[in-house]
Amino acid sequence: MRILINDFIGGVLDRGIPLYVRNLIDGLREEGFRICVVRAPAFCRKLPRGLFYLIAVLVEQTILPVIGLCARAQLTIYPYNSVAVADLLRRRGRIVVHDLEQLNRPLSFSKLYYLFCYRAVKWFSAPMFTISEISRQRLIKSGLFGRGEITLLPNTFYTFERLVAGETPKRGTAILLCTGSTANKDVETLVADYLPKVLAQGHSISILGLHKLSDAPRLESLRGFMNSGQLRLCGQLSDRQVASEYRSHAIVWVHSLREGFGRCVVEGRLAGSRVVATDIPEFAGLRDGDVYLYKDAAEFMALLDRLARIQTPASPYSGYPYRELLRDAIGRGLSVTEGHTAAQSPPAISIRQTKAHRIPPQNQSP
Repeated sequence: MRILINDFIGGVLDRGIPLYVRNLIDGLREEGFRICVVRAPAFCRKLPRGLFYLIAVLVEQTILPVIGLCARAQLTIYPYNSVAVADLLRRRGRIVVHDLEQLNRPLSFSKLYYLFCYRAVKWFSAPMFTISEISRQRLIKSGLFGRGEITLLPNTFYTFERLVAGETPKRGTAILLCTGSTANKDVETLVADYLPKVLAQGHSISILGLHKLSDAPRLESLRGFMNSGQLRLCGQLSDRQVASEYRSHAIVWVHSLREGFGRCVVEGRLAGSRVVATDIPEFAGLRDGDVYLYKDAAEFMALLDRLARIQTPASPYSGYPYRELLRDAIGRGLSVTEGHTAAQSPPAISIRQTKAHRIPPQNQSP
C-alpha cells in the first residue's frame, strides 16, 4: 500500500506533533508500506508564523489531494488535527486528532479551522485516528466526530530509541524538568510552589521545553538561581541533543495538568531514567515500576528525597509497547471498513495496567 503523509508543518517545526509524524513514518516503513511525505521547503522557516500556518491550511485543502492523486496513494494521513475535505469525499483521507486541547483556547482562526474540519469528519462519518485510548474515549464523549470508527495510531519512538542507543549515559545529579509554554503545563505553579523548594534543597535543574522569548519573564523570580547555574534552560534543541539531555539525567520530572499523551514520560524511561510525574490519567497509563506519581508539592518533595538516594540503575521500560500497538493499528485502521460506530470501536490493544510504583511521603515537611 502507498500512503501519503501530510507533514507540511514538519518542515518548520521540530518537536511535538512533527516528532510524532517522523516516528510514524519510520514505523510504517519498517512495516513495509511505501510512504510519500510532503514537507514545507526550508525557506518557510523564515516566514512569520501566522503566515506560515495560513499557507499550511491552503496547501492542505488544495494541493495535498492533488498530490495524492498524482502519487496514486491509496490513503492520505493528516496527522495535525485537521484534514482536506476533498480527501474525505474520496474516502481516502484519515485525520489524526491528538486531543481537544486547542478547543480550550480563545477563539482564533486556527480554532475555527479545526472545528470546520471536525464538522466535515462528522458529516461524512469518516474513519479517523487518535493516539491513545484516553483520547479515543474523550473524542467519543465530545460528540464532535459522528459515527466513524476511531482507531489508535500510537506515538512511536523508533528514532528516539536509535538516538539514545548512540548516547553514552553520563548521569549527573541534576533533574531534567520537561515542560512547555502552554497553559496545561502549569508553569506558574511550578515557579511559585515547586521550583523554589527543589532549588532551596540544593538540587540543580535543567528545563527542557521553555525556549520562547516570552518564557524568560515567567522565570524572573528565579533569576538568582539561573545566574548561579543551579537552574538552566536547555534552549531549543535538535532531536539528538534532546536524547543527550535525557541520558545525562538520572531523574526526569514531568509536570502537567492534562495531556493528549505523555511523550516525555516514555522518552525519560526509554533513556533509562526514573520519571517523576503528575498523577493524571495520561501519565498513569504509561507507568511501570520506575514511573512515580505525585498529587501535590509535598508528595513530590518526599518522592524526590527518596529517589535521590537510590544508587541502582532504573529497569528497562515496559509501560508502552508501541510496536505492538502500531501493528494492531495497521491491521485495523489502514484498511478500515464502513459500518462501525465510534462507540463500538474497541481499543487497539489492551495494555497491561500495573499498579503505580509510588513511594509514600515522609511525615516531615520538605
